[in-house]
Amino acid sequence: MYWGIGNSGHVEAFNRNYFEVFNLNGVSVKTMVTDRREVVDDHISRFLGTTYSRTKVFGFDADWTTHNPDTLSSSCAAVHICDETSCLIIMISHVVPQSLVNFLRHPNYIFVGFGINDNVAKLEKNYGFGCRNAVELGPLAATIIKSSRLSYCGVDELARVVNGCDLSNNRSSSIGFQWDKMDDIKELAKLVTINVYSYHMIGTKLLLCLLVLVGFNNSYFVG
Repeated sequence: MYWGIGNSGHVEAFNRNYFEVFNLNGVSVKTMVTDRREVVDDHISRFLGTTYSRTKVFGFDADWTTHNPDTLSSSCAAVHICDETSCLIIMISHVVPQSLVNFLRHPNYIFVGFGINDNVAKLEKNYGFGCRNAVELGPLAATIIKSSRLSYCGVDELARVVNGCDLSNNRSSSIGFQWDKMDDIKELAKLVTINVYSYHMIGTKLLLCLLVLVGFNNSYFVG
């Protein structure tokens, strides 16, 4: 399976899927990499499940091509979404599935990540969609735990502080987010899964703590 960068700067997908199950500290996370609309629709419908009217947290990230990677005019290579058991990596080519747009705009879903505000701004400018509820994990952790240094922590350190969990040993240090160089799709999918699964774990724990602090009943909240 290979995705290349076309002359327009968009990712050109060859209509293939990749599926893998990753064991992350005893938790099996099912990861699907796809650019097919029907596969995206099916996976999102399973994300929705029976939690449509309840609040739920999803780890969220976006990967950008090397074409203007630090500007608002960058082209999106992939969008990554993860809950407690599954990860969906959507290759963004020329058409964005409407199911994805509707899902990200759902009022009861909270999308958490690192640099998520920048990602959402780029998506909105270039593709006309973004997350209705987007939360930066560093500042959220700093506020709840009352430690300003947490605003600047990376995902691994924040996962250790908030969740007492260390997934860094599962991550290869020799691979980066380069969807135009698909030498090892399994390692790349695993790297993405570890990151957005960690975002989900951190965000869920922090938002549950926030509910306790403000005195809300968390019975409507799905972890």
